[in-house]
Amino acid sequence: MQPLHDVLNTRREEVIVRWKTMVEQTIVPAGTSSTELVDHLPLFVQEVIRALKAHAGSGATPPSSDDGRVAAEHGEQRLRLGFSLDSVVREYGALHDAMVATAQAAGATLTFGEFEVLAHATTTGIANAVVEYSRQRDAELQRQHNEHVAFIAHELRNPLGTATSALHLLKSSRQLPAESREAAALDRSLHRMSELIDHSLTVARVASGIALRLERIRLDQLLEEAETLAVPEAEQKQIAIRVDVDPPSGGECELTLDLRLVRSALSNLVRNAVKYSDPGGLVHLRGRVARDRVYIEVEDCCGGLPPGKVEEAFAPFVRLNSSEAGFGLGLAIAKQAADAHGGAIRVQNLPGKGCIFVLEIPLTPLR
Repeated sequence: MQPLHDVLNTRREEVIVRWKTMVEQTIVPAGTSSTELVDHLPLFVQEVIRALKAHAGSGATPPSSDDGRVAAEHGEQRLRLGFSLDSVVREYGALHDAMVATAQAAGATLTFGEFEVLAHATTTGIANAVVEYSRQRDAELQRQHNEHVAFIAHELRNPLGTATSALHLLKSSRQLPAESREAAALDRSLHRMSELIDHSLTVARVASGIALRLERIRLDQLLEEAETLAVPEAEQKQIAIRVDVDPPSGGECELTLDLRLVRSALSNLVRNAVKYSDPGGLVHLRGRVARDRVYIEVEDCCGGLPPGKVEEAFAPFVRLNSSEAGFGLGLAIAKQAADAHGGAIRVQNLPGKGCIFVLEIPLTPLR
């Protein structure tokens, strides 16, 4: 009796023809060419043949010969062509049936082991194709969402700028006294809207995987910039900011990074430290270089995080203190900036004292 792998090897074209007949009128999107339809399937059939041949030699069901790459590429191609996920599953079932029908038409009798190998290859192919299809689909949906958010945020900048200019004009002309409650309320509202727009644009840019725009800056300069930006808010709360580089000569180390992203991340960390620290306290900003990475620590005196807050600190729209104003995006932006550089961010809780946020970035970013 001729083994199944020999039958399929000599009748591979017949398998594909049978399969096309099964699927062309049912699951194929309009406009799909014959070449696009067949795609990686001959390679997958060849994988099945090799698996059947290995089974004939050992009696065991072998794993996929190329770790599922063929089926994964097939799943990605099906997404681009507009196949539904259901269609991807069904076409693998049809291919299984086409191989069985071709063998039976040739007079072959399949053994239980051969049926088992066919079933294993089919289900593995389905799994690999579906996983890649889903991954690519989710990535595309996320990209579209980020583009939509960035577009809306960008379009809001113009009317916000007009409103801000109008407020300044009203205050300068004394039509709206600068010290009035109404002027203060408008100032706060416009400032918060500007912050949210800037945060949204930063989140959308990082999440979209846009290539980093790398620039060079000294470590001490980067820390001093973050300190300078936070001084006005710190002075209002009588909070001191101290900057240290260990060792002092380490400040001369030049970093290569996307300045806009890292400046935003560090600014958010320092401003958060000032916001949540008790009045009259100290925010300590430290920097050091170890091997091929730079570590920037921001220590505050907030009294420590409540239970459960450490785990969710970097999630979007989570505020560490619900009594404080804000959108809860600062730490999420810092995490995305670190991720974009192939780095990391973490928090060490000091109950009764405060927190230490550690931003870790490679001296040479991954991309």
